[in-house]
Amino acid sequence: MGSNKNSSVKAVTLQGTRALALQEFPYPDIEAGAVLLRIGFSGICGTDKHAFKGRTEQKGGQAIPLPIIPGHETVGTVAELGGEVLDHNGVPLNVGDRVVIAPNLPCGRCYACRNNLPYYYCREKRDYGNNIGAGDPPHLFGGWSEYLYALPGSHLFRYPETLPLEYGTFVEPLTVTACLDKARQWSSEWEPFRTGDTVVILGVGPIGIVHVAKARILGAGRVVAVDLSAFRLSVAAKFGASDTILGGSVGDVQQQVEQLTGGRGADVVVDCTGVPEGLIQSLELIREGGMVLEVGIFSDDGTVPLNPHRHILEKSARLIGVGGDELSAYDSSIRILEATKDTIPWHEAITHKFALEEADQAMETALGPESMKVVFAPA
Repeated sequence: MGSNKNSSVKAVTLQGTRALALQEFPYPDIEAGAVLLRIGFSGICGTDKHAFKGRTEQKGGQAIPLPIIPGHETVGTVAELGGEVLDHNGVPLNVGDRVVIAPNLPCGRCYACRNNLPYYYCREKRDYGNNIGAGDPPHLFGGWSEYLYALPGSHLFRYPETLPLEYGTFVEPLTVTACLDKARQWSSEWEPFRTGDTVVILGVGPIGIVHVAKARILGAGRVVAVDLSAFRLSVAAKFGASDTILGGSVGDVQQQVEQLTGGRGADVVVDCTGVPEGLIQSLELIREGGMVLEVGIFSDDGTVPLNPHRHILEKSARLIGVGGDELSAYDSSIRILEATKDTIPWHEAITHKFALEEADQAMETALGPESMKVVFAPA
């Protein structure tokens, strides 16, 4: 498809609560510094599920502008370039290059940007698939589309020919697991996370499963996967979970974790449940001096009662909020995929592939317990 004024691009848009539509947009002209990506695969994330169900208020109380093209776990090939454009590492891109795009485009002017804070701290950032609407040209700002328009200054990372293209949908979730790297870096001799420690992953959907793999890679002695889905637990076992717990009541899970840890509790719990109650359960599961990494609540889904004395002070708890993907972790996440392509069955975590025309079925599948990562394959 060339830059023909009469040609069009198909994309899935979110119109409102539980309302997806297949739309056509004009094939765009490319401005200087921009890149047009032909999408190979784009994943359905937990954030997309929240938005689909009406949880459209995200960081800072910002509402998702509707209609919007969702999709921020995206890999594709360069279709057109607005002149010379460099990848994240300063190397000129060429048409046909495989790339993963980081979803956030920070402003470069605010306090966070000028003080070397993580790029998702930027309050003025543009966020592909999350806060750039499809109402204004060039419209194509999400991955559930045949093409994505990458604005000048976007962060594009080369994706190797040695990996299946669909594995590129794991890169953004893997960058979120940098929270486990931080947990190791911040640990003292009595604090988690140390080699041999017990790490509980609460909720082993697509974001939880990459934390299972990363915890094992980083040297956890015991990786405990907890979920309500027996199917997802079976995948978690293949990704490195040493123990699996089919979730029931909080007490049942807590009792089993205590049995596995000699009554101490977990050293680290990563909450990937996507529900507010997961935070309280995580705090109940850690030992004294343990750490909770809150990963799953990117959309405001309400409040839960927390006892500061019992949950925080009495346990000397460490609680870390994980606000987004880590820009500095993209290259290393791609290297993890390369290093583990023969030892971790990544293909088994991509359970379903759908065409753009099958958006309703794709979302229904993603919301069900018998799926893991569901992706769109527009090509």
